[in-house]
Amino acid sequence: MTAPGGAIFSGIGFWATDTPSGASRPAGGQGFAMSSSEMRAMLKKAEDLRQTIGTQYRTASYLSRADPPADEPASNAAVNGQNGVNETGRYYEGHLRYQFGYLTELIGRLRKALGITEAVDQQAAADTSTKRGIAE
Repeated sequence: MTAPGGAIFSGIGFWATDTPSGASRPAGGQGFAMSSSEMRAMLKKAEDLRQTIGTQYRTASYLSRADPPADEPASNAAVNGQNGVNETGRYYEGHLRYQFGYLTELIGRLRKALGITEAVDQQAAADTSTKRGIAE
C-alpha cells in the first residue's frame, strides 16, 4: 500500500538535534528538528498506528462488497448507488491506503534521521526469531 500522488514529505528534512548527523542540516532546508528521544517516541507511535491501519485496511474490503438485502430498486440504490454502502467502503479503503502511505514515508524519514537502516532492522528481526526458536 502506498499513498497516491508520490512523496508526501518531498523536500522536507528530519533532523535529530542531539546526534552528530543532526548538525549536517542543509542551509535553508525546511523540515522538522527534534531530539532523538522525541524522534524515537514519534517513530514508535507511527509504527503502532501504521500496524493498526494495516489491520483496518485488510478488513475494510468487506465494506465495499456488500450485497443488497433484496433485489429491488431501493436496496440496490442504497448499496450500489451513488454514496451507497459500496462506494463509501471504497472511499474508506482509499483513505486508509493514503494514511498507510503517509505513515510509511514518515517512518522511513524518521529512521533515516536516527541512522536506523533496513539492514539493522532485518538483522534484529532475524536475531529475535532465532532466539525464540522460530528460525526461518
